[in-house]
Amino acid sequence: MKDLLERLKNARQLGRPVFWDGAMGTQLIAQGLSGKVPELWNLEKPQTIETIHKAYVDAGADVIQVNTFGANRPKLKAAGLEDRLVEINRSAVEAAKKAAGGKALVAGDFGPTGEMMAPMGNFTPEQAEQIYREQARILADAGVDLFSLETMFDLAEISAAVRGLKKAAPKIPVVAQMTFKKTGRGFFTMMGVSPAQAVEGLLAAGADVVGANCSIGPEKMVELAGIFRSLTKAPVIAQANAGEPKLEGGKEVYEYSPEQYAGFAPEMFSAGADAIGACCGSSPEFIRQMVSKFPNK
Repeated sequence: MKDLLERLKNARQLGRPVFWDGAMGTQLIAQGLSGKVPELWNLEKPQTIETIHKAYVDAGADVIQVNTFGANRPKLKAAGLEDRLVEINRSAVEAAKKAAGGKALVAGDFGPTGEMMAPMGNFTPEQAEQIYREQARILADAGVDLFSLETMFDLAEISAAVRGLKKAAPKIPVVAQMTFKKTGRGFFTMMGVSPAQAVEGLLAAGADVVGANCSIGPEKMVELAGIFRSLTKAPVIAQANAGEPKLEGGKEVYEYSPEQYAGFAPEMFSAGADAIGACCGSSPEFIRQMVSKFPNK
Protein backbone atom coordinates (compact mmCIF):
# COMPACT_ATOMS: atom_id res chain seq x y z
CA MET A 1 0.00 0.00 0.00
CA LYS A 2 3.03 2.30 -0.05
CA ASP A 3 2.26 3.52 -3.58
CA LEU A 4 -1.45 4.24 -3.56
CA LEU A 5 -1.72 5.32 -7.19
CA GLU A 6 0.14 2.25 -8.42
CA ARG A 7 -2.14 0.03 -6.34
CA LEU A 8 -5.22 1.73 -7.77
CA LYS A 9 -3.95 1.33 -11.32
CA ASN A 10 -3.40 -2.39 -10.69
CA ALA A 11 -6.79 -3.00 -9.06
CA ARG A 12 -8.18 -4.83 -12.12
CA GLN A 13 -5.15 -7.07 -12.36
CA LEU A 14 -5.34 -7.87 -8.65
CA GLY A 15 -9.10 -8.46 -8.80
CA ARG A 16 -9.57 -6.33 -5.71
CA PRO A 17 -10.27 -2.62 -5.10
CA VAL A 18 -8.53 -0.41 -2.57
CA PHE A 19 -10.87 -0.20 0.43
CA TRP A 20 -11.64 3.18 1.99
CA ASP A 21 -13.22 3.39 5.44
CA GLY A 22 -16.85 4.23 6.24
CA ALA A 23 -18.69 7.00 8.04
CA MET A 24 -17.07 8.95 10.86
CA GLY A 25 -20.04 11.17 11.73
CA THR A 26 -22.42 8.22 12.08
CA GLN A 27 -19.99 6.54 14.47
CA LEU A 28 -19.47 9.71 16.53
CA ILE A 29 -23.23 10.11 16.94
CA ALA A 30 -23.39 6.47 18.07
CA GLN A 31 -20.75 7.37 20.68
CA GLY A 32 -22.88 10.24 22.00
CA LEU A 33 -21.91 13.26 19.89
CA SER A 34 -24.74 15.78 19.95
CA GLY A 35 -24.66 19.48 19.16
CA LYS A 36 -20.88 19.74 19.14
CA VAL A 37 -18.46 20.31 16.30
CA PRO A 38 -17.32 16.73 15.49
CA GLU A 39 -13.71 17.82 15.04
CA LEU A 40 -13.56 19.13 18.61
CA TRP A 41 -13.51 15.52 19.78
CA ASN A 42 -10.00 15.28 18.29
CA LEU A 43 -8.96 17.28 21.35
CA GLU A 44 -11.58 16.29 23.91
CA LYS A 45 -11.92 12.57 23.15
CA PRO A 46 -8.92 11.48 21.09
CA GLN A 47 -9.21 7.90 22.35
CA THR A 48 -12.74 7.66 20.93
CA ILE A 49 -11.51 8.91 17.55
CA GLU A 50 -8.63 6.44 17.61
CA THR A 51 -10.96 3.57 18.53
CA ILE A 52 -13.26 4.32 15.57
CA HIS A 53 -10.31 4.43 13.18
CA LYS A 54 -8.92 1.21 14.63
CA ALA A 55 -12.24 -0.55 14.06
CA TYR A 56 -12.08 0.38 10.38
CA VAL A 57 -8.48 -0.80 10.10
CA ASP A 58 -9.37 -4.10 11.78
CA ALA A 59 -12.29 -4.45 9.34
CA GLY A 60 -9.85 -4.31 6.42
CA ALA A 61 -9.79 -0.66 5.33
CA ASP A 62 -6.66 0.17 3.34
CA VAL A 63 -7.26 3.91 3.80
CA ILE A 64 -8.71 5.75 6.80
CA GLN A 65 -9.78 9.40 6.65
CA VAL A 66 -8.88 11.64 9.57
CA ASN A 67 -11.59 13.55 11.44
CA THR A 68 -10.98 16.90 9.71
CA PHE A 69 -13.91 17.17 7.29
CA GLY A 70 -15.00 20.51 8.78
CA ALA A 71 -11.63 21.60 10.16
CA ASN A 72 -11.01 24.41 7.69
CA ARG A 73 -10.75 28.03 8.83
CA PRO A 74 -14.24 29.27 7.80
CA LYS A 75 -16.00 26.30 9.40
CA LEU A 76 -14.00 26.53 12.63
CA LYS A 77 -14.43 30.32 12.73
CA ALA A 78 -18.20 29.89 12.55
CA ALA A 79 -17.97 27.60 15.57
CA GLY A 80 -15.69 29.93 17.51
CA LEU A 81 -12.75 27.52 17.17
CA GLU A 82 -10.58 29.39 14.67
CA ASP A 83 -7.71 29.71 17.14
CA ARG A 84 -7.57 25.92 17.50
CA LEU A 85 -7.21 25.21 13.76
CA VAL A 86 -3.71 23.76 13.96
CA GLU A 87 -4.17 21.59 17.04
CA ILE A 88 -7.52 20.20 15.84
CA ASN A 89 -5.98 19.08 12.54
CA ARG A 90 -2.75 17.79 14.04
CA SER A 91 -4.50 15.81 16.78
CA ALA A 92 -6.76 14.19 14.18
CA VAL A 93 -3.74 12.88 12.28
CA GLU A 94 -2.10 11.68 15.47
CA ALA A 95 -5.14 9.59 16.41
CA ALA A 96 -5.43 8.12 12.91
CA LYS A 97 -1.75 7.23 12.66
CA LYS A 98 -1.88 5.45 16.01
CA ALA A 99 -4.89 3.47 14.85
CA ALA A 100 -3.38 2.69 11.44
CA GLY A 101 -0.23 1.23 12.96
CA GLY A 102 1.31 1.02 9.51
CA LYS A 103 -1.49 -1.27 8.29
CA ALA A 104 -3.48 1.45 6.51
CA LEU A 105 -2.78 4.75 4.79
CA VAL A 106 -3.94 7.93 6.49
CA ALA A 107 -5.86 10.47 4.41
CA GLY A 108 -6.25 14.10 5.31
CA ASP A 109 -9.98 14.76 4.89
CA PHE A 110 -11.46 17.97 3.46
CA GLY A 111 -15.09 19.07 3.12
CA PRO A 112 -16.73 22.27 1.84
CA THR A 113 -15.93 25.61 3.46
CA GLY A 114 -19.60 26.49 3.80
CA GLU A 115 -18.99 29.69 1.85
CA MET A 116 -20.89 30.50 -1.36
CA MET A 117 -18.62 30.87 -4.34
CA ALA A 118 -18.80 33.83 -6.73
CA PRO A 119 -20.81 34.87 -8.66
CA MET A 120 -23.62 33.53 -6.43
CA GLY A 121 -21.66 34.53 -3.34
CA ASN A 122 -18.63 36.58 -2.40
CA PHE A 123 -16.07 33.77 -1.97
CA THR A 124 -13.46 33.80 -4.74
CA PRO A 125 -11.47 30.83 -6.08
CA GLU A 126 -8.32 32.50 -4.78
CA GLN A 127 -9.74 32.68 -1.26
CA ALA A 128 -10.86 29.05 -1.43
CA GLU A 129 -7.46 27.94 -2.67
CA GLN A 130 -5.78 29.69 0.24
CA ILE A 131 -8.15 28.12 2.79
CA TYR A 132 -7.47 24.60 1.53
CA ARG A 133 -3.75 25.20 1.14
CA GLU A 134 -3.56 26.26 4.79
CA GLN A 135 -5.31 23.13 6.06
CA ALA A 136 -3.34 20.90 3.68
CA ARG A 137 -0.01 22.20 4.93
CA ILE A 138 -0.96 21.39 8.51
CA LEU A 139 -2.09 17.88 7.58
CA ALA A 140 0.96 17.27 5.40
CA ASP A 141 3.31 18.40 8.17
CA ALA A 142 1.47 16.05 10.54
CA GLY A 143 2.25 13.14 8.22
CA VAL A 144 -0.80 12.18 6.13
CA ASP A 145 -0.21 9.86 3.16
CA LEU A 146 -2.84 11.35 0.86
CA PHE A 147 -5.53 14.02 0.64
CA SER A 148 -9.24 13.21 0.31
CA LEU A 149 -11.76 15.85 -0.78
CA GLU A 150 -15.34 14.69 -0.37
CA THR A 151 -19.01 15.70 -0.40
CA MET A 152 -18.41 18.68 -2.68
CA PHE A 153 -21.12 20.27 -4.85
CA ASP A 154 -19.45 23.27 -6.48
CA LEU A 155 -16.87 22.59 -9.19
CA ALA A 156 -15.27 26.01 -8.68
CA GLU A 157 -14.72 25.33 -4.99
CA ILE A 158 -13.37 21.79 -5.33
CA SER A 159 -11.14 22.81 -8.24
CA ALA A 160 -9.69 25.59 -6.12
CA ALA A 161 -9.26 23.08 -3.31
CA VAL A 162 -7.33 20.67 -5.54
CA ARG A 163 -5.03 23.48 -6.65
CA GLY A 164 -4.48 24.53 -3.04
CA LEU A 165 -3.66 20.98 -1.95
CA LYS A 166 -1.22 20.50 -4.82
CA LYS A 167 0.55 23.76 -3.99
CA ALA A 168 0.76 22.83 -0.31
CA ALA A 169 2.23 19.37 -0.94
CA PRO A 170 2.84 18.55 -4.62
CA LYS A 171 3.90 14.95 -4.00
CA ILE A 172 0.84 13.91 -1.97
CA PRO A 173 -1.91 12.24 -4.07
CA VAL A 174 -5.24 14.08 -4.21
CA VAL A 175 -8.54 12.17 -4.29
CA ALA A 176 -11.45 14.41 -5.35
CA GLN A 177 -15.08 13.37 -4.87
CA MET A 178 -18.26 15.24 -5.68
CA THR A 179 -21.80 14.44 -4.52
CA PHE A 180 -24.53 13.67 -7.04
CA LYS A 181 -28.25 13.02 -7.13
CA LYS A 182 -30.02 11.26 -9.99
CA THR A 183 -32.66 13.28 -11.84
CA GLY A 184 -34.68 12.61 -14.97
CA ARG A 185 -31.80 14.08 -16.94
CA GLY A 186 -29.10 12.01 -15.25
CA PHE A 187 -26.66 12.59 -12.40
CA PHE A 188 -25.95 16.14 -11.24
CA THR A 189 -24.61 17.84 -8.13
CA MET A 190 -26.78 20.32 -6.22
CA MET A 191 -25.02 23.06 -8.21
CA GLY A 192 -25.82 21.42 -11.55
CA VAL A 193 -22.43 19.84 -12.23
CA SER A 194 -22.51 16.71 -14.40
CA PRO A 195 -20.06 13.78 -14.05
CA ALA A 196 -18.43 14.79 -17.35
CA GLN A 197 -17.90 18.36 -16.13
CA ALA A 198 -16.58 17.05 -12.81
CA VAL A 199 -14.06 14.71 -14.41
CA GLU A 200 -12.79 17.34 -16.83
CA GLY A 201 -12.53 20.06 -14.18
CA LEU A 202 -11.00 17.92 -11.44
CA LEU A 203 -8.33 16.39 -13.64
CA ALA A 204 -7.50 19.81 -15.11
CA ALA A 205 -7.04 21.14 -11.56
CA GLY A 206 -4.59 18.31 -10.80
CA ALA A 207 -6.61 15.58 -9.06
CA ASP A 208 -5.07 12.10 -9.18
CA VAL A 209 -8.26 10.15 -8.38
CA VAL A 210 -11.84 11.21 -9.14
CA GLY A 211 -15.25 9.93 -8.15
CA ALA A 212 -18.33 10.36 -6.01
CA ASN A 213 -19.49 9.93 -2.43
CA CYS A 214 -22.61 10.46 -0.31
CA SER A 215 -26.22 11.34 -1.25
CA ILE A 216 -27.07 8.14 -3.14
CA GLY A 217 -27.30 4.48 -2.20
CA PRO A 218 -25.14 1.66 -3.56
CA GLU A 219 -27.43 0.68 -6.42
CA LYS A 220 -27.22 4.16 -8.00
CA MET A 221 -23.50 4.34 -7.17
CA VAL A 222 -22.92 1.27 -9.37
CA GLU A 223 -24.39 3.21 -12.29
CA LEU A 224 -22.46 6.38 -11.43
CA ALA A 225 -19.16 4.49 -11.11
CA GLY A 226 -19.72 3.15 -14.61
CA ILE A 227 -20.27 6.67 -15.93
CA PHE A 228 -17.05 7.90 -14.31
CA ARG A 229 -15.17 4.93 -15.75
CA SER A 230 -16.43 5.75 -19.24
CA LEU A 231 -15.14 9.31 -18.90
CA THR A 232 -11.56 8.75 -17.74
CA LYS A 233 -8.67 6.34 -17.46
CA ALA A 234 -7.72 7.90 -14.10
CA PRO A 235 -8.47 5.89 -10.95
CA VAL A 236 -12.12 6.13 -9.84
CA ILE A 237 -13.49 6.04 -6.28
CA ALA A 238 -17.07 5.32 -5.16
CA GLN A 239 -18.48 5.72 -1.64
CA ALA A 240 -22.25 5.43 -1.33
CA ASN A 241 -24.56 6.04 1.60
CA ALA A 242 -26.20 3.05 3.27
CA GLY A 243 -29.30 3.87 1.25
CA GLU A 244 -31.93 6.44 2.20
CA PRO A 245 -32.38 7.37 5.88
CA LYS A 246 -35.73 7.36 7.64
CA LEU A 247 -36.79 8.24 11.17
CA GLU A 248 -37.68 5.36 13.47
CA GLY A 249 -38.27 6.09 17.13
CA GLY A 250 -36.64 9.49 16.75
CA LYS A 251 -33.48 7.99 15.27
CA GLU A 252 -32.15 7.96 11.71
CA VAL A 253 -32.16 4.43 10.32
CA TYR A 254 -30.61 3.69 6.95
CA GLU A 255 -32.02 1.44 4.28
CA TYR A 256 -29.27 -1.15 3.85
CA SER A 257 -27.62 -3.52 6.31
CA PRO A 258 -23.87 -4.14 6.02
CA GLU A 259 -24.53 -7.45 4.24
CA GLN A 260 -26.93 -5.86 1.76
CA TYR A 261 -24.59 -2.95 1.04
CA ALA A 262 -21.64 -5.29 0.54
CA GLY A 263 -23.61 -7.17 -2.08
CA PHE A 264 -23.19 -4.16 -4.36
CA ALA A 265 -19.40 -3.91 -3.84
CA PRO A 266 -18.43 -6.38 -6.61
CA GLU A 267 -20.83 -4.52 -8.93
CA MET A 268 -19.19 -1.16 -8.12
CA PHE A 269 -15.80 -2.70 -8.83
CA SER A 270 -16.96 -4.30 -12.08
CA ALA A 271 -18.53 -1.01 -13.14
CA GLY A 272 -15.16 0.71 -12.81
CA ALA A 273 -14.52 1.83 -9.22
CA ASP A 274 -10.89 1.16 -8.30
CA ALA A 275 -11.49 2.30 -4.70
CA ILE A 276 -14.63 1.52 -2.72
CA GLY A 277 -15.78 2.72 0.68
CA ALA A 278 -18.98 3.73 2.41
CA CYS A 279 -20.49 6.99 3.59
CA CYS A 280 -23.40 8.09 5.80
CA GLY A 281 -25.09 5.35 7.82
CA SER A 282 -22.16 2.94 7.55
CA SER A 283 -19.94 1.29 10.15
CA PRO A 284 -16.81 -0.90 10.28
CA GLU A 285 -19.03 -3.92 9.64
CA PHE A 286 -19.89 -2.49 6.21
CA ILE A 287 -16.19 -2.49 5.33
CA ARG A 288 -15.65 -5.97 6.77
CA GLN A 289 -18.51 -7.34 4.69
CA MET A 290 -17.25 -5.62 1.53
CA VAL A 291 -13.72 -6.93 1.98
CA SER A 292 -15.10 -10.47 2.35
CA LYS A 293 -16.53 -10.27 -1.18
CA PHE A 294 -13.09 -10.16 -2.78
CA PRO A 295 -9.99 -12.42 -2.93
CA ASN A 296 -7.44 -11.96 -0.16
CA LYS A 297 -4.50 -9.64 -0.75
